Amino acid sequence: MRNVFDQYSQPENKVTHALMSALTEDRCLWAAFINDSAELAPPSKSSCLHIYEQTFPGQPEPVENDAEGKGVPDAWITDDDEWCLVIENKVLSDATLDQIVRHEDVAKRLGFPEPKLLLLTVKQPAPEISHKAKVVEWRSVYRWLLDTSAKNPWAKRAADYLEVLEGRLVDDQQLKAGTMTAFNGIPFGDDIPYSYLEAKRLLGLAMGELRARDDLVTAVGMDPASQGRPAITGRDEGRVWDFLQTKAANNVRSFTHAPHLTLGIHRAEVSAMVTIPNDLKRPILKKLIGLGRSGFHNVVHEILDNMKQTMRECPGMAPRLHAVQRRYPSQRAIPFEDAIISFDLRTCFHEEGPPKAQPQWLDAVYDCLAEKNSNFQTQIGAWFPYRTCDRIREPSAIDFIARTWIGCKPLLKIMDDNESDVVAENGKDLGV
Repeated sequence: MRNVFDQYSQPENKVTHALMSALTEDRCLWAAFINDSAELAPPSKSSCLHIYEQTFPGQPEPVENDAEGKGVPDAWITDDDEWCLVIENKVLSDATLDQIVRHEDVAKRLGFPEPKLLLLTVKQPAPEISHKAKVVEWRSVYRWLLDTSAKNPWAKRAADYLEVLEGRLVDDQQLKAGTMTAFNGIPFGDDIPYSYLEAKRLLGLAMGELRARDDLVTAVGMDPASQGRPAITGRDEGRVWDFLQTKAANNVRSFTHAPHLTLGIHRAEVSAMVTIPNDLKRPILKKLIGLGRSGFHNVVHEILDNMKQTMRECPGMAPRLHAVQRRYPSQRAIPFEDAIISFDLRTCFHEEGPPKAQPQWLDAVYDCLAEKNSNFQTQIGAWFPYRTCDRIREPSAIDFIARTWIGCKPLLKIMDDNESDVVAENGKDLGV
């Protein structure tokens, strides 16, 4: 069914219409927007104000393409006397100073001696524009709508529409810089079924916040300037994923030659894993195998200890190791998964409480790494199942994901190509 806000073809006009429609339906929301977002105090009560979209005050609404050709502002809020707020909205394009000045001049010619200008945008414009207009990012408007939504269903409808439209724009690769929304948790579960478009949108928001975290840079050497996947796919796989590189990738040609931080949003859970790829550089793999079985157990035990505080704060989170042997019939084909071994890290050690200990699982993974004869990828980190982990639905989910990766620091330190070599077991060259 077509959304009630889908009345225009251009994204800028769509989101402007969604916001203005919500404001029109509730005058209290209207006044709050002017005061909170625009930080203005209009001279009249909200009941005396009027909204105009894609036209000039007092004129009939033009055809959408005609309005764009004439340089009409996206919206006006005015008391039809001498006060007005001119709104320009930018989603896919950048604002220019010339456009803002032109809107101001037109408003003055129409009889508004001191027009106020508001620029809604997905990214910060050139500094000189902020001297002429109040600049508000759409992410701030989105958060404001969510904060207001408990008391106002129209605010919730507008926020929901921003999510839907952003998902479409991300999937079409139209929205390449900035966001209209902000990360607010991953809501999937029995009440909100998994959606590929929504998962893709949430993945982009989450990766943006994780890339900006200084603790990941300091603790595990995350490279905030590194690029992840060039295109996020997975529509038919029931999952989307992306990765962050670490300083261990500085000396390699491809991210597949070094460990990396992988975030996946799946149908049943979110996964935050350190990936040991099949094509890991031989010197790095040699360090890992050089630990021997007992040393490998010790590193994994240290990782589990590091995660315990996070597990207490995030009930339902599961420390996990997942390894898979794949076979690709061709370069772009979906691979065959010939073998999978996946287990809770708590099964590896004789500690109190469930699950019961079965350390042979970890031995099997080490043996596969040491005697690797196939396309074999290993991941260690944590899963956050929607069924058991309610906190993954909160904005704090970002913290739990980051802390999971930081908890894996002992393994990443071993595989850091800049660290001194680990002595092979018994001092022998393992011949990797």
